[in-house]
Amino acid sequence: MTFLHLEPGMRLLSIRSSNIAFTMGSKGPLLEKAKYFDGDIPLF
Repeated sequence: MTFLHLEPGMRLLSIRSSNIAFTMGSKGPLLEKAKYFDGDIPLF
């Protein structure tokens, strides 16, 4: 977790990266867009 700069309690965004896989994001432009998204993003 140190290498990825992750901390307990951080929110991760599940990002579809292909038809069969997904990626977890913790920072970057997609997370900024999600922060200001005018809609609901379910939390699990």
